[in-house]
Amino acid sequence: MKSLMRFLLSTLIAIGVLNSSVYADERWYVDATAVGVAGKYSDSILRDNFYSAGASLNIDYLDYYSFSVAYNNLKINYKDLGAGAFNINQDALAGRFQYYFYNDALAGKITTQLVMHRIINNSPAELPGNVTIVAPKFVYMHYDKDLSMDLEYVWSGYANNDLVIQQFSPSIGFGFNDNSDWLEFKAYYITSDDKSQTQGEDSLTSARIKWKHWLDPGAIFGVNNFFIDALAGQRIFAVDNDTYTVYNLEDIQQASILFGLGWRPGEDFDLSVVAGIEEYKNKIIENIYTREYIYINLTAHW
Repeated sequence: MKSLMRFLLSTLIAIGVLNSSVYADERWYVDATAVGVAGKYSDSILRDNFYSAGASLNIDYLDYYSFSVAYNNLKINYKDLGAGAFNINQDALAGRFQYYFYNDALAGKITTQLVMHRIINNSPAELPGNVTIVAPKFVYMHYDKDLSMDLEYVWSGYANNDLVIQQFSPSIGFGFNDNSDWLEFKAYYITSDDKSQTQGEDSLTSARIKWKHWLDPGAIFGVNNFFIDALAGQRIFAVDNDTYTVYNLEDIQQASILFGLGWRPGEDFDLSVVAGIEEYKNKIIENIYTREYIYINLTAHW
């Protein structure tokens, strides 16, 4: 953990030095984001509540390449079932590199992306406590920004138990209504090389649909956009690299839905507030429960 924190600190210092020259060089664009999540578990035999906080920095050079680093701390509190209450504390570090190509024959922008995660926690179960993730991704976006297609592969290695999880995630998105609406469909196909460590499942599938709508200036309460995201099917140990979220401490996810509102209080800031609910099943103890949460995201741009 000390080496993880040293790496994070040195990366943040390097980015801070680069950030100091941004104002003198308009070829560089910087985003800094802070996130916080709080939630509880309902009908869970084992779990009580959780809290999460994190930050990320992203640097983009003339929309040709970008790199970012993100850190997150997660705490899950468990119930006292006779042996005393306890909690799991987790530190996660992620890095992302993107390179962009422009193809006039395809009339679009092609993004190549690589994301890596390193996760350490104090889980009493050894399985989710030492995780390395590598995830390449290819994205096509039409110049008119009304069509997007991507394919992502995620390799997750759980070193303590020699478990490997593979995730394939294709998606397609459409812009309509003069691009004031965006509709996206994404599928998840997740496989395990040892089903005895993934609650008897060696492969699971699920699908997600997201709708986002941008409002005209002067909308009620100054809202800039709102969005709805729903998931159906089943998945375990899933990875969402849009938010650097790894579900390594959760059971089998069976469904989810969220609703979010976004504000733009000036050209240099974005604020999002999300409320969501997720359903899980622990097949080992036959417990179906939900996780409700509030998520807040604040981003500053330079």
